[in-house]
Amino acid sequence: MICLFLVSANAQKTVVTTRSFSDTQARMLEVTARSYVRPLIVDLNVVGPRSTFKKQYDKTSVEVAMNGNLDNLRSRAIYDAAEFYNCDAIVAATFKIELSEDGAFYNLEMKGFPANFDQDSWHPMEERDFQWLEVDARYGAYNESEGDVIKNKKK
Repeated sequence: MICLFLVSANAQKTVVTTRSFSDTQARMLEVTARSYVRPLIVDLNVVGPRSTFKKQYDKTSVEVAMNGNLDNLRSRAIYDAAEFYNCDAIVAATFKIELSEDGAFYNLEMKGFPANFDQDSWHPMEERDFQWLEVDARYGAYNESEGDVIKNKKK
């Protein structure tokens, strides 16, 4: 009797991959340079009666260069009026802005009081001036992030 034994052997290779991760953190103090300017305070002297300033602004320049923001148009008008009246500021400015009939321009009418800085009143901010900062912080200007003209076009 013949016995035949077949022995089969399979060998598998096992690969073990080891990965490690490490994270550390320390308190970081960055050295930064800062400079501060001590605020200056000045009085304004109104130099004339309430005046009316009128100007046309190209629609493209308002909607593209000024990002369609009417605050930018108002700022430009104040600058143009101050140049026209040879003054430092326009006090209590009010604005009327309309699109021209042909749609190519914005017609702006601004009324306000031309004023100049009182050259003898400049002084570094003192404690008595802090009340004005509190008023400004409480009732400061409204800040619009998106242009008024562009926003109104979306409606």
